[in-house]
Amino acid sequence: MRNDDIASEHSGGVLVVEMRGEPGITTVLCRASVLETALCELPWPRLLVIDLGRLDFLSERGVRGLLEAIERCRDRGLPGCLVAAPGTGVERVVRRTGLGELVRVFPDRLATIAAYQPVEVRWLLC
Repeated sequence: MRNDDIASEHSGGVLVVEMRGEPGITTVLCRASVLETALCELPWPRLLVIDLGRLDFLSERGVRGLLEAIERCRDRGLPGCLVAAPGTGVERVVRRTGLGELVRVFPDRLATIAAYQPVEVRWLLC
């Protein structure tokens, strides 16, 4: 896995993990490990956002890995969601595999974070 295959950012209780490149089987497993480590080491976030916007390809194994990561978050009481731009190959895979029916999918980060803000704060993000 290249160093630029995954990046994470934590701010205001939101952990954003950005996936990049074209993952192979080994990369998917490494990314799942990085994600699990980030979740365990950071202070309790309120939301996990997995941004697939810079991902070139998403395999069936990658879909399973994403679903497992989201389910681990749910077990901890942490909502998780995906960002996949409409019309991209990755978004089509998310939709066709049924992942989009199990996990909320948003078109961009701003829409994702705005959807999870308290109503009193939401108007500030529009």
